[in-house]
Amino acid sequence: MMGTMGLEKVLGIGVSALLAGCLCVLGTGCKGSTTPSSTNSNTFTSSSTAGHTHTVTINKTDVDSPPAAGISTTTSTYSSAGYTSHNHTFVMTQADLQNVSGGGTVTVTTGSGDGGFGAHTHTFSIKKWY
Repeated sequence: MMGTMGLEKVLGIGVSALLAGCLCVLGTGCKGSTTPSSTNSNTFTSSSTAGHTHTVTINKTDVDSPPAAGISTTTSTYSSAGYTSHNHTFVMTQADLQNVSGGGTVTVTTGSGDGGFGAHTHTFSIKKWY
């Protein structure tokens, strides 16, 4: 039979884990499954198309205070033997950034790229990471 002190420890650990899980569900700062994050930017990886992916980094300030013009940048450059290096344009509107800021997830499709893979695009699933 478990003593009172043992039960308090078990309940304390269980309640702590439950509260940590609830905070992640409420979007108060989990990156991945349960690791809190307070970084000023986050790097997202695209879908795989033609056997490769790209990354894009989004700044926390752009999510917290979305610029009227939105953001426009290029993805990471993909290089592989026998192919031309290439990247893609990545654009999010102010409304997209506001959606992310409010806790939504936005799917962004890049501009077309080639690099010897033929014309293709990638998609990114962007959500608040902090």
